[in-house]
Amino acid sequence: MTVRALIAFILVAAAAVTLALLFRLNTGYVLFVAPPYRVELSQNAFILLLILAFLALYALIRAGVRLARLPEEVREGRKRRQLERFRSKQDAAIVALLEGRHGKARQFAQEALAVPQATPVAALVGARAALETRDFASAAAMLERPDTHATNLAVPRLMLEAELALERGQPAEALARLAELRREAGLHTAAQRLELRALTAAGRPADIPSLVDQLVKRKVYDAKQGELLRGSAHAEALAGFAHDASGLKSYWARVPESDRQQPKVARAAARSFLSAGADREAADILARSLERNWDPANVLLYAECRPPDAKRQLETAERWLVTYNQDATLLYALGRLCERSELWGKAQTYLEASLALDNHWRAHVALGELLTKLGRNDEAQAHLAAALRLALAELERPATSAIPFPPHT
Repeated sequence: MTVRALIAFILVAAAAVTLALLFRLNTGYVLFVAPPYRVELSQNAFILLLILAFLALYALIRAGVRLARLPEEVREGRKRRQLERFRSKQDAAIVALLEGRHGKARQFAQEALAVPQATPVAALVGARAALETRDFASAAAMLERPDTHATNLAVPRLMLEAELALERGQPAEALARLAELRREAGLHTAAQRLELRALTAAGRPADIPSLVDQLVKRKVYDAKQGELLRGSAHAEALAGFAHDASGLKSYWARVPESDRQQPKVARAAARSFLSAGADREAADILARSLERNWDPANVLLYAECRPPDAKRQLETAERWLVTYNQDATLLYALGRLCERSELWGKAQTYLEASLALDNHWRAHVALGELLTKLGRNDEAQAHLAAALRLALAELERPATSAIPFPPHT
């Protein structure tokens, strides 16, 4: 026997003894007179009868209340069972969605929605599963349900609507939904990643760099990935200003210096400035980029620039020989620059040095054309024939990752 049980037994025994003593000492009686009847009871019996009557009345009232509440309890029990069934189906839909079984997720979501106690969360789960299976009509039908427009579900609904619009090839609509989401609750990380996709699809590269900076701060991308994404966006935006000189200058002024030095960004800017006839600006952009990040493609584009001061351009390129004297691309570019300045001997030397490092057909073409200008036709024909053989051989083999020489202009 536990201590608690022992204490309870002692208390009950003490109460029984106390009542027995009270009843023994109580010698009174109760008289009920209703002529011609007379009922006399001891006071102790009357107290016991009174207690029993109270207990009977209490039990009767409790039974009446229970009977009165029985229909409501039946209804509540039915609702409870329906709610449990709905939660079971909804949980199954969520688990199936997480497992990647999107067909099952849609099935369970539909079954959950068929339950009278269903909440719109199941509709959002079904919409997500339909999106994953590219059943856009079903996803739209789920999202158009009136109950999904509840205030507390605005964020997930707008996210799904934006993604649905994007998958349907409607980036402008997706951006509109994301703008509404921003007004509703601000853009969280997932929404910003979706906005990045929408901006890319909408052809708005100028808006991407600032968004990439936010994603880098949120650790979605590391610094290197962010740099590459910003560079691609800047390059695409700059390419779009090829025929808008004022817009090009305005945009270039807003590009951070660290991004300007990326080879891809500098190349895109230089090409747009060249299209606008601003060869000096193009050459300066490429020169500054090459000082920090050497890139053969930019060296070739630098040789295509025709700034007013050709001598300064050649001197700048020759300074790079100190570090990159074994770069065939630089030697080819120097040969073209010398040819443009009519420095025939130096041009031939640079082109021959480029061929010694890389037997490329475009260098043969450039050297053949140079020798033709010098009246050395036999040598020129030999180089042009070699260029033809190399070009045909290059066409017959798969493309490589090497950067080709640009077309001769």
